[in-house]
Amino acid sequence: MSKRGLGFLEDKLDAADVSRETNRYVLSLIPYEETTTYVTGTRNGPRAIVEASGHIELLDETLRVDASSHGILTLAPDISDLGSVRAHVSRVVEEHPGAVLGFLGGEHSITPAIIEGSRSSGIGIVWIDAHADLRRSFHGREDNHACAGLNALQYGQIVQVGVRSLASEEADFLEQSGQVKSFRYWNDQAKDAIRGLPGRVYLSVDMDGFSPMLVRGVGTPEPGGLMWEDVMDILDFLFGEKDVFAFDVVELCPHEDDVVSSYTAARLVYKVMAYHTYHKLRGLLPPGR
Repeated sequence: MSKRGLGFLEDKLDAADVSRETNRYVLSLIPYEETTTYVTGTRNGPRAIVEASGHIELLDETLRVDASSHGILTLAPDISDLGSVRAHVSRVVEEHPGAVLGFLGGEHSITPAIIEGSRSSGIGIVWIDAHADLRRSFHGREDNHACAGLNALQYGQIVQVGVRSLASEEADFLEQSGQVKSFRYWNDQAKDAIRGLPGRVYLSVDMDGFSPMLVRGVGTPEPGGLMWEDVMDILDFLFGEKDVFAFDVVELCPHEDDVVSSYTAARLVYKVMAYHTYHKLRGLLPPGR
């Protein structure tokens, strides 16, 4: 059962009403956390993102679009396990045809469950992360967040950007598999790899893909990483080249002394919608209230 509570952008001081009868963006809060192994707290990420979103301006400062004018609905489903994630996604797909679906996690193990629930296959997957997440099992579980990339691979080819930490089994897998292409940096080779993906794409962003100079509130803050401008360029390129039907932002571990990480995650979520609006909805009137 999906509940309505405080929604994305809905606690702004000017009381912006961003939810409409028809919403082109539907966000689901997925506070699932069972397998984190270092810093815990991803279960608190979705709420922290929503709370930080109230301080975001509605107009995108570079693209000059207002994604909220096309309607943003926020759902808070009851999530107990990955099965409940799949069931929720299946309902959202049926109830909101044509909407871009966003999922705010929670640990990265939700990504394969989301894609399975959307009944999507033969897609492309763009995976921003510090880690490849290609282990077959970790700490005795095949559904561990460290296995999420491998578990998602059954639904489509993956291009990873920002990866700078590998287990030996993951390095071996990358050398042998032609289904995953992994890049430490955002560069022309990564662009060419994304061009080679199918037209319909799922975007998954683990917040530790960013440099810890920008985002520290994550479970494993690896040195190095992508800067804000890198990720904005990825979004611009991706939405210009492909049809992104859904996305997730995962692995934020909020802390009361670190508003930067939570706010950056919230800005990222709204930037995803802004780039979709800019590339796909310009010239289209927003839906009526």
